[in-house]
Amino acid sequence: MIMGRYSIPVWQMIVQTINSDSLSKKYLTIPEINKLVRESFSDENVNPRTIGLQTIFHCVNHPQNKHGGGLHESNPLFETNGSGGFRLIKK
Repeated sequence: MIMGRYSIPVWQMIVQTINSDSLSKKYLTIPEINKLVRESFSDENVNPRTIGLQTIFHCVNHPQNKHGGGLHESNPLFETNGSGGFRLIKK
């Protein structure tokens, strides 16, 4: 059995962290998402760069996402407002 570095995938950490009613519709910057995830999963010591890259990878309209967000239908989809903010659009 192959064990990952973290107990759950980083994208799941992001979703669990921002899936609350107060945050789910709000655009958050990557530094804000980093802070929230690292607070919620403090025992995991998640690399902030990984959080940012996972957010961009799953973003349907980010210009740096060359893979096209949503390659995996079961994974969440984020969108960006074009000004550095991201929000969850599919859980």
